[in-house]
Amino acid sequence: MTIERRNPVPRGRYWVDIIDTKSYPGARLFFVAWLARNRGKVEVVKKESFGALITGAARDWYLFDVKLPVEWEKGQGFGLPTIVRSAENPTAPVVVKPEDTSTRPPPPPSFSEQLSEMFADAKSIAFIAIAIYAFSKMGNGK
Repeated sequence: MTIERRNPVPRGRYWVDIIDTKSYPGARLFFVAWLARNRGKVEVVKKESFGALITGAARDWYLFDVKLPVEWEKGQGFGLPTIVRSAENPTAPVVVKPEDTSTRPPPPPSFSEQLSEMFADAKSIAFIAIAIYAFSKMGNGK
C-alpha cells in the first residue's frame, strides 16, 4: 500500500487510522475537527471505532474521499493517509474495511480439505507403487 505524501492531498480515496496515544491523547477529536473544517472537500465513506488497544489507546479507522485537494495537517497525532483504489488511482489496492489494510496468512485448510489432499496423495503414491511393481515384473519376465 502506498502512503500519500503530497500536501495538499489530491483527489482520490484514502484510509487512515487515528489513534489516541499518550503523546496525542486528542488525536481522534482533532481529526473530527479537521473533517468538519474540510466538509466540502472531504467525505467520510466509512468509519469504524475500536476500543482501547493493548496499549490502552482507542482507535478510529476512516475510509474517505477527497473531492478537492485538501491540506493535510501534520503533527496532530495522526499519520499520513494511505491511497485506495479510485478513479484517480485505478491501480491502488481495493479497501472497503479495516481488515483489508493488513496482510494475513491464508486460513488453515478445513478438515475436509485436509482429507481430500491426503487421499489425493495416497492415490499418487499407490499409482507410483503399481507402476514400479509393473516395471519390475516386466524385467523379471525376460
